[in-house]
Formats: sequence, structure tokens, C-alpha cells
Amino acid sequence: MSNSIHKFKRPLTVIVFLLPGLLLLALPFYRPGQVPFLFLFFGRLHPLILHFPIVLIILALLFEIANRYLKIGDGVTRVILTAAAITTLASIGAGFFLFASGDYAGELMTRHFWAGVITGTAVLTTTAFFFLTRTDGRFYPAYLVALLTSNIAVGYTSHLGGSITHGKEYLTEHLTLIMNDLDNKTMKAEPDMLLYDDMIVSIFEAKCLSCHNAQKAKGRLRMDSYENILLSGESGLPSVTAGSPEKSELFNRVRLPLDHKDHMPPEGKTPLTEDEVSLLEFWIQAGATDTLGVSAAKEDKDVAPIITRILPELLKYERKASIMELKSKSLRADLDVVAKTLNIFIERDTLSDENLFTIAMKFPPAPFTNDQFRELSPFYEVFSSVSLTSSGIDDAGLYYIGQMANVKKLYLQKTGLDGSGLVYLQNLPHLEVLNLSFTKIDDNAAIDLLKIPNLKEVYLYRTNTSKQVIDALSKNKPGLKILMEEGPYF
Repeated sequence: MSNSIHKFKRPLTVIVFLLPGLLLLALPFYRPGQVPFLFLFFGRLHPLILHFPIVLIILALLFEIANRYLKIGDGVTRVILTAAAITTLASIGAGFFLFASGDYAGELMTRHFWAGVITGTAVLTTTAFFFLTRTDGRFYPAYLVALLTSNIAVGYTSHLGGSITHGKEYLTEHLTLIMNDLDNKTMKAEPDMLLYDDMIVSIFEAKCLSCHNAQKAKGRLRMDSYENILLSGESGLPSVTAGSPEKSELFNRVRLPLDHKDHMPPEGKTPLTEDEVSLLEFWIQAGATDTLGVSAAKEDKDVAPIITRILPELLKYERKASIMELKSKSLRADLDVVAKTLNIFIERDTLSDENLFTIAMKFPPAPFTNDQFRELSPFYEVFSSVSLTSSGIDDAGLYYIGQMANVKKLYLQKTGLDGSGLVYLQNLPHLEVLNLSFTKIDDNAAIDLLKIPNLKEVYLYRTNTSKQVIDALSKNKPGLKILMEEGPYF
């Protein structure tokens, strides 16, 4: 009698796991209305809960492998899979409410949600086949395939989740570096090295070139070639005077105290080390030539130990530069795809020291609304200038713009803004220029401009703001320039 009851329970157990797994596949097609705050709170627990099924399904595979060779029994696996099934349902449930809140959207988010649902189905199917296997061993191959599929699905879903929170290539970016064999990157043999080409240039590239290049020549000084370094900058003083470090403006700037306003690189940038300053002094003193070999330079007993100490650091500089170049190429390729999909311009910001980009609408502008803008969410932090002139973005879309931490210029003229979303822009620490011309911004909304910490210019031509409020804004924020003109578009 007890044996028949035991056999009856197994199909029932299978249904308990298999049916919810199949029903999960319908979840992405369900769009709830207003979600109670209690469920939204539960959704916020998703990042905490999701780690349990990930670890458990991996452990189940490890115990299954161990059981094949060590015969440790399936009691532990039964507990692990049951716990994995339960926590998977909890994780997907929380993820669903997080998704339903509307705070997270876009293609990447949709793919992550679908991957999570498929993973859940795979985990529950694995658990069902596990119990079937204990009734009929012929189900074992199906159980093993489901277990392997679950682990693969967990890995892919985790990759998408990591991409959402840490960037699109979070889990895979180092594969590119491994394939390019950057760990084994080496420098030239010392007898073949030139002091300028192989050492001085590497220092300049690491510490100076981001501000002194063809696109952005601060102080009218370019350091992207030997010929340009020998020219004078904005000061009119020679950057390099062969044989005279004390008459070389470049050398004098890098050896100034760190808190001096003319010290180079400026505050916030990595300064030259003492050894690098000494090597620069030696190079200028030795004639500032581009033909002096490193071996010949090391014949000077004072500079030899400096070169020995610097060489390993230069290899790190070159490795870091190679990594940044590979990442930049990958990012550029991804942005090209997004730009084509959304029919907008995305270009490199040549005036930025960092790897940042600009967004601009094409003319005549294509339909571009909040939904399209959310497609940019994986890349929000790489934009420094955003021009959405004549687009369909509204005040709700300013919530997403408020997540673009590095944006400095924002052009929103001729949009449907009424100003109710301007409060979201107070989260932008670098925003300096804001164009709101030809919008419905009124006096109440304009007050929120005071909350944008570093705003320097705002254009309010043909808005609903009064002269009294504009005067009050100028009085309360003297550093803010309010311009009653149409203003630039990008």
C-alpha cells in the first residue's frame, strides 16, 4: 500500500514543478495595470534573491558529476534542486515586478527578462525530470540535458544582468583582451629603443595627450608629434628649448607645485612622477633629439637608474592604452548599431579628454520619443552632449536623461516640455548648457533650474517664463547666464 502511494506521489511532484515551468513562458506577454507598492517593493529584492538559484543550479551539476564517480547518493541533489526551483520562482517573480514598475526598459532589459523566464523553465523542468528519473531511469538523459541547459541559460542570463548594471560587455570584455594576448605584450629590446620615441612619447601619451592633440589643443599646444612639441603654445614661450630645460615652458609647467594653477597636468589628472620629470629634464638637456638611443642615455650614471625604474611603468602605460583602444573600438561598433536603429547621429566628442560621445537628431528629425531614448540606456554614461531638438521627448523622458551622469550640454528646444520633469536634471553634476527655447516652460518650472548644481547657460527664448522670474533666477544664481535667444542646436 505504501509503495503504491509512493509511486503516486512522483507524477504529482513532477506536475508541481513542470506545470509552473511551462506557465512561466507566458509571463513576458502579460502586462499588468497598476502594480501595488507591496509588489514593487518585492521587485526590488530581485538582485538579492537571484544569487540563490544561480549558485544552487551550479551546485546541482557539480554534485551530479561527483555522484557519477564517487557514488555519494542523490539525497543532496534532491534538496538542492528543490531549493533551486523555489528560489527561481521567487527570483523571476521579483524580476517581473521590477520590470512591471516601468523603471527598467529597453531591448537589453527585455532580453534579460526573456532569458530569465527561459532559465526558470529549464530549472523547473530539470527538477521534474530528476524526480521522473527516480521512477524510471530512462528519463536520465533528458534530466542531464535539462541540467546542462539550465547552467548554460543561467550563465547567459547572468551576462545580460551584469550588462544592465555594469555595462554591456561586463562579463565578456576580458575575452577580447585575452584573444589579443595583451598579457604577453612586451617592449622592444633595449638596444633598439630610442629615448624619445619609446619613452618620452609613452609618458606624453599617458599624461598629456588627452588635452594636447589635433582635436583639442589646450593652450594652443599640440603634443601629438615631435615637430609640434618644439613649437610654442599660447604663452608664446618655447615649449622645448634644446639644451635648456629652464627655458622650456613644458618642463617648467610639469615641475610646478601640484597646487599651482599653471601646473601640468591640471588638477584631476595624473601628474608626472619624479622619475618622469627627471627623464624629461635629461632629454631636453641632451638636445631634445629624437635620435638618442636608450642604451646611449644609460651611459650617464645619474640617468641609468631612472630609466631602469621607468621602463616597467611604461609597459603598464602601453598595456592600458591598448586596452582602452580595444574597448573604444567595441563601444564605437555598438553605438553605430544603435545610431542606425534609432536613425540619429552618434559621434565621438573630440573636445573631451575621455571616451565620450555626442547625440544629435537628423534633419528632418525622425520620430524619437521616450521609448526610443530608453534604447540608449546601456550607454547613458558615455554621452557628454545630447541634442534632441524637435524630437518627441517629453518631461517623462527627462527621467532617463537624468541618468546620463556625464552630459555637459543638453539641447531640448522645440520639444513638448512643460518643465514638470526639470527636477530630474538636478542629478546631472556636469550639466553646464541647457537650451529650452520654444518650449512650454513656465515660471514654476523655471525655479527648478536653481537645483541644477553646475548650470552656467540656459536659453529660454519663446518660453512661458516672465521677466520677474528670470530676474529672480539671475539674482539667486549669479553664475547662471540666462539668454533670451534661440541658441545653438548642438
